[in-house]
Amino acid sequence: MMAVLLQQLTQGVTSLPGVGPAGARRLAALGAATVGELLEHFPRAYEDRRRITPLAALVEGQPAVVRGAIAAQHWFGPRARHLRVTLTEVGAARTGRAADPARPRAPSAALLCFGRRYLARSLAVGTVVTVAAAFHRRGAEWEAAGFELLPAGDRANAGRIIPIYPLSEGIRPAMLRRAMLAACEGLAGVATPWDGYCRRHALPPVAEAVRTLHFPACTGAIERARTAVAYAELLQLQLALRRRRPPRRPERRARGALPARIAARLQFALTRGQDQALREIGNGLRAALPCARLLQGDVGCGKTLVALLAAAWVVEAREQVAFIVPTELLARQHLSSACRILAPAGIEVALLTGAGAARGGQSVARGELLAGLRRGEVDVLFGTHALLQDEVVFARLGLVVVDEQHRFGVLQRRHLLQREARADLLLMTATPIPRSLAMTVYGDLERTVIRELPPGRLPVRTHLVRRANIGKVYHRVRAELAAGGQVYVVAPRIGAPAQPAVGAPAPVPDADDADDAAAADNAESLFAALHDEVYPEFPSGLIHGAMNELDKHAAMEAFRCGALSILVATTVVEVGVDVANATGIVVFGAERFGLATLHQLRGRVGRGARQGYAYLVYGEPLSEAGAKRLRAMKESSDGFEIAERDLGQRGPGQLLGLRQAGLPELRVAELPRDLPLALRARAQIAGAAPAAGPAPCA
Repeated sequence: MMAVLLQQLTQGVTSLPGVGPAGARRLAALGAATVGELLEHFPRAYEDRRRITPLAALVEGQPAVVRGAIAAQHWFGPRARHLRVTLTEVGAARTGRAADPARPRAPSAALLCFGRRYLARSLAVGTVVTVAAAFHRRGAEWEAAGFELLPAGDRANAGRIIPIYPLSEGIRPAMLRRAMLAACEGLAGVATPWDGYCRRHALPPVAEAVRTLHFPACTGAIERARTAVAYAELLQLQLALRRRRPPRRPERRARGALPARIAARLQFALTRGQDQALREIGNGLRAALPCARLLQGDVGCGKTLVALLAAAWVVEAREQVAFIVPTELLARQHLSSACRILAPAGIEVALLTGAGAARGGQSVARGELLAGLRRGEVDVLFGTHALLQDEVVFARLGLVVVDEQHRFGVLQRRHLLQREARADLLLMTATPIPRSLAMTVYGDLERTVIRELPPGRLPVRTHLVRRANIGKVYHRVRAELAAGGQVYVVAPRIGAPAQPAVGAPAPVPDADDADDAAAADNAESLFAALHDEVYPEFPSGLIHGAMNELDKHAAMEAFRCGALSILVATTVVEVGVDVANATGIVVFGAERFGLATLHQLRGRVGRGARQGYAYLVYGEPLSEAGAKRLRAMKESSDGFEIAERDLGQRGPGQLLGLRQAGLPELRVAELPRDLPLALRARAQIAGAAPAAGPAPCA
């Protein structure tokens, strides 16, 4: 990996004092083969070593620098391999002083050297040493096992604020700091193309900021230097993305007359949010450069209708649309909507899944559909992952719509676009995965937002419930069922864990599985318990991914039409299920699911006029990460806020996908912390000439 901001510093690390071939091999494990790459290995923390702390002023577990005299040595352990030395204040260990009982005992500390026999000479009795360590109380004395001797005149490790680096095996912190200090001293006079941008915002030049990040003169300088380096990284990224943009295409002549006619025939008017979103998407579709856009809106805000009207816009331009969804249930639901909304306007719609094919509302042979697609007879093709197969060939692909984009990987979303680089991409979601949210700011993904919900919709009330209290949930659910409501019960898996073969050793228990194993929280066991014991008077059904499509469709339709009061399911109901009479959802093992999935599941209820309820049932012990996710669900019903919390908790992931050549890796910049910087860098590069700045490094 080549350095990004300091790519002119290409000399090997062996050019630095004290770094030989062996040290260079160890530094290479950190990704630092050149001086520039070494300088971009930034600290994870800092330690202030600017003052000496008296032994009497030590604080439990707090790093400190102490100076004292070695008063005693003691070898201990098997074969006397370990050394314990007693450290006292300089001048406090003179003979006879401790024999006077009237005089207070001088403070002391012990240094424990486990297996480090070579330190015996450096820690000889009477030697005055300076040590950096975090001391802990043991009885009346302080002890430290992990300590660092600080030789006099060691500018890299003493007398200043020192950096704490991520390390790999074989690299000693003191050695790395000395090499880094030598590298920083070589930054004098080094300029980067981003220095002018930094000066416009009263930030230091990049080389100066890098030097400050490694060896700051004061703690107040660190954040200013970090901001400068982060800004330079974001500028470099934006320029690389600008150069990577797909080729220009002839501007589409369609002006949106067809979607306008379709919208006018609807029995309801578009909301202001839908109308604004359609205008933004239309402007992108009309542009000469292909556009990648994220359409974000909370569950039930009408994203699908906007996407169908955008598809009509592309069809008006005599191009085709691929509409990819994660499940066949959702694909068939979208096809049904398209038959009502698009087909009357003369738009040919079709369906392709692993289970079969259809044109309009009629089943057709798979080969017949694919032939019609190649001839351009199909305008909008709905489908699952089946659309990603190589045999699916479009005559004039103009738009790829991906619904519930958090269910697809990076390569899956890009597969069709690799065949037609001039096509637009529209991603739809209620809770974008962190990478997609980051790309709307850092990268080349535009963002369109629908914030309005249908009039009269009530926020779903969310309750967090321990598994041991499930009886209270069942009592509340019974009241909902008795009032005519319908309820989903969601389990984290289909069946019970497989049992080991006879004679095989029992598996080591997993803390995460302990509650599931005890309570049989899987779809099949829950269905049996609810159907036979808990709610025998209410009709219930079961649906999960291992069922065939006909059985899944039958169960879903029975629940949709009210023939079933309870639907026990896995996350197959996460998307594509719209039952207005569903008022409750119980999610077992909720701590196992991500925020996007939990928000989508909660969005299955409260879609009508009645109040909706979500019961998130968790097992114990509950991890810190799981607790954070559940608290986020309890505290907010806003998909936008949940997406941002998800970003804060998980981070954006690998922003640029599968390490695409020519694109820099971010070392300092991060979301959501650097949102203002990212927007500023994006605007700055958007207004610059394409040839400005350095070439992206390979």
